[in-house]
Amino acid sequence: MKEESIFHIKVNYDEAVASRRDLLSSERDFLRVLKIIKKYDLLRKAELTNKLRMQNKIRDLKANLTRINNILPKIKVPDLLKKKILPEKEEVKEEKIEKVQIKTKETMVDEDLEKQLIEIQEKLKKLG
Repeated sequence: MKEESIFHIKVNYDEAVASRRDLLSSERDFLRVLKIIKKYDLLRKAELTNKLRMQNKIRDLKANLTRINNILPKIKVPDLLKKKILPEKEEVKEEKIEKVQIKTKETMVDEDLEKQLIEIQEKLKKLG
């Protein structure tokens, strides 16, 4: 084997203590980072499982809604109402383009019910 020369370096006590302290603090910081990474991994896995559960729940909800829609009877709109509703729907479409208003299905159903009630009241007034 080749002869290796060994070097000895003299370090005074204060430098040795400071070096040891720096080394230990580096190890401590490294362990903290490792701990944070493990915690992040656990949280990420939990997040993914929660997302999968939520996705499954939404899929089940959609299936239930389609079943309910198939079970419930369809509303039959009389011809008189169909003729009146068609022009109003066109106007609503134009208003949506101009004003950029979005109406939910619930409000549209409520408006349709109100219109039907008003028409029935007018017919009752004519009869009575």
